[in-house]
Amino acid sequence: MPVVHEEKLRVAWVDTDASGRIHYTAALRYFEVAEHGLMRDLLGGAPGPDPNRPFSLPRVHVEADFKLALRYADEFTCRARVAHVGTSSVSYRFEIADARGELAIEGRIVAVATDLEGRKTPLPDPLRKALESAL
Repeated sequence: MPVVHEEKLRVAWVDTDASGRIHYTAALRYFEVAEHGLMRDLLGGAPGPDPNRPFSLPRVHVEADFKLALRYADEFTCRARVAHVGTSSVSYRFEIADARGELAIEGRIVAVATDLEGRKTPLPDPLRKALESAL
């Protein structure tokens, strides 16, 4: 059974445009909040900056499909899961559902492990095992 992390959130004023709907970039922030929760679940702690970590995971692909408008103060749930683990990459899938449970946004983020000089490198084994355990 895949591991799915859920974050209950609310559309903040700063996340909206002049129409009162979320600005498209807000979805990417919501995805990242849920991704960090998923990684806390998988790794047993916050995945924040670590000066001793010899790699990083920059995003190389981001996509979002908007199905239903979210507006200021709407409550919603953002779900994150690991979709694929490659040699040096991880893909995450996201679903945002409104308070009624209707799909509002779905998306995907791909991150690639790089060394400190920015060259692609294999995912470290402990991280790979944690990610694969969520599939």
